[in-house]
Amino acid sequence: MDPDAAWTTAPLGQWRAYWARERMLESSPLLARWDGADAGQQGDVVWDNEHQRGFLVLRGFVPNEPSRAQYQLWIFDDARDDRYPVNGGVFDLPQGRDAVIVPVASSVRVARPAAFAVTVEPPGGVVVPDRSKVVAFARAGS
Repeated sequence: MDPDAAWTTAPLGQWRAYWARERMLESSPLLARWDGADAGQQGDVVWDNEHQRGFLVLRGFVPNEPSRAQYQLWIFDDARDDRYPVNGGVFDLPQGRDAVIVPVASSVRVARPAAFAVTVEPPGGVVVPDRSKVVAFARAGS
């Protein structure tokens, strides 16, 4: 991803996330790319399994109203039952931003990340997703 106007004119937190993600990419972490459920939605997840953290990039996704719903990232671990993906955190997509970078940290240790999904959930997120509102999904290494 080039340091285009979307990042260089972004709020300070987004600018910092952009450069931290770029540094992480230099160390060859796991990368998963996706196209969202709707046309024009794109993104990727950069994941450093050693440090159990990463960055989620989303472009073209609909901003949410945090009092009604939030986005939630899920990490599917080959060492765990697929019915119980690891919570990667809840986040909001603000109005007026076409692209966002979301720092990610898992709620529990991920042994073998196999896939990532973003769902729409009630405010605060859920413990286990029902998977009825998956807006993006990608296999690791795709």
